[in-house]
Amino acid sequence: MAQVLENCESFAVPYLDDIAIYSNNWEDHLKHVDEVLKRIGDADLTIKPSKCKFAQNRTKYLGHVVGSGVRTPAESKIKAVLDFPTPTSKTQIRASLGLAGYYAHYVKNFSVIAAPLTNVLKGKFKRESIIWTKECNHAFEELKRRLTQKPVLYAPVTIKKNFLSRVAWESCCPNATRKMRSIPFCI
Repeated sequence: MAQVLENCESFAVPYLDDIAIYSNNWEDHLKHVDEVLKRIGDADLTIKPSKCKFAQNRTKYLGHVVGSGVRTPAESKIKAVLDFPTPTSKTQIRASLGLAGYYAHYVKNFSVIAAPLTNVLKGKFKRESIIWTKECNHAFEELKRRLTQKPVLYAPVTIKKNFLSRVAWESCCPNATRKMRSIPFCI
């Protein structure tokens, strides 16, 4: 599908047999949908209309609810996190970290919070018994808590002009060495 939608990356995201088409306005969206459908037809592929959703402000896509500049985990995934039992083996810890890790970008300092759990996985044997400490329990419960607090990611605001200005560090700090430092500016 990625080959079929080559050069459409600015408005269409393929994943296996799913395609998300996004646009800033209705007119662009109609053009984008038309382009994607044309390419699918040109590739002699078909789509099943009953599995398609058109002109949605929000939709489920790959375990997320996306649209209107917002992305959140799907409710079913939040429920799966809530229902995950306290791990009693390395395999269960890996499974819980895998599920939580898929949504790591919603949790600030995810790797720091999960560190006690990843530390338990260290060792030569995959199936050796684990020592479940208070730190492990706290990390496990904290990840569940943070992932089930309706985390939301917002799309960045488009800025018309971005530029990077290089400023001599010594002009800012006369006692500093003569190194240059990048300072980003947005207008």
